[in-house]
Amino acid sequence: MEIDRSSLETQATDFAQRLTKTVHAVAPQCDPFKALNVEGTPRVSVRQNPSVGIPLAVDGQPFLNLKVDYRCCLDGDGDFLAVEKSKIAVVPMAGTGPIFRYEYDRNSGKVPSAHMHVHAHRDAFTFLMAKAGQGTRRARSRADGNTVPSLQSIHFPLGGHRFRPCLEDVLETLIEEFGVDKQEGTMEALKEGRAEWRRTQTRAVVRDDPHSAIDVLRKLGYQVEWASEGAPPPVRWERLKQH
Repeated sequence: MEIDRSSLETQATDFAQRLTKTVHAVAPQCDPFKALNVEGTPRVSVRQNPSVGIPLAVDGQPFLNLKVDYRCCLDGDGDFLAVEKSKIAVVPMAGTGPIFRYEYDRNSGKVPSAHMHVHAHRDAFTFLMAKAGQGTRRARSRADGNTVPSLQSIHFPLGGHRFRPCLEDVLETLIEEFGVDKQEGTMEALKEGRAEWRRTQTRAVVRDDPHSAIDVLRKLGYQVEWASEGAPPPVRWERLKQH
């Protein structure tokens, strides 16, 4: 299928602008997001340029740095922007690596498509991982390995392709749990960004499962009938079942 490069770039630019609006509600001085073509591929990288991160303060003092990176493409029908890969890493200003990170891989087949890594040390968790069963490849590698397993190697699933957290969720968590400074209007901006994200994901879910959408709309009183030629689209069971 031929990719509509103009549509991809336009939608990716809109996405970059929405991300910038969201992060500026928390960190007004941070660099904006930009849509950058990935040379030789039908992909666009949406990130800060330069990729210095989003500085977050506590009581006016630098505290955390949020590293955010998206790689986008058009969906399977070639109509709408889709996130192919994303990474959101929370890095202490005083540290060298993240304390936790959220990742998404649209084409992942070995680990949950949306997952979180926790970079921490916890004796009980490490003990369990070292004593892991051997029913899966990753579990066997931990049980048979010669090194002490780390908590960050666990992939905590986060809702799959459609129900994964958005950037607004991460930012609000840092504000609520770590006391990151907020500006006037920050929380409302995060709510608006979250609503826009969830509406976008709702549209994607409807394409995955049109039968359930039709059933709900009819129960709400709408008249919904198939009006195109050919058979109605099937449920995308592989998307709904994927980890």
